[in-house]
Amino acid sequence: TNDLRFFPRGTVLCLGPQPEDAAAQAAIAKESGCTAVVVAAGAEHENAVNGILPRRALTDLKHVDVVALWSDYDDLRTARLALAARSGPLIPLVSSLDLTEKCLLERHTCVDTTAAGGNATLFASAG
Repeated sequence: TNDLRFFPRGTVLCLGPQPEDAAAQAAIAKESGCTAVVVAAGAEHENAVNGILPRRALTDLKHVDVVALWSDYDDLRTARLALAARSGPLIPLVSSLDLTEKCLLERHTCVDTTAAGGNATLFASAG
């Protein structure tokens, strides 16, 4: 049998940088079942902070599973370096408009009985 499931990744930090970018990122995150936290100048989202998060602060980031930032090369580079310098689990920085894919975790379970010649009862008797 093969079983493929998708689960929300968790909390998505939406950094815009424009408020409309951050709102779009938050909408994608919420559609995927994630919690969206918005930090952008002029942001007016339910979980929003009106301001700009210094990219160096990403080094000390906690309780965030994805960072969304649709910005220019220098800003993205600074954010990548800050995320790379942190300890703990790796946090993806999503700079593409296709954020949905990164908001989901894929889990695949495969049960293969061919090692028992296709006879699942051989597995049951072995235990």
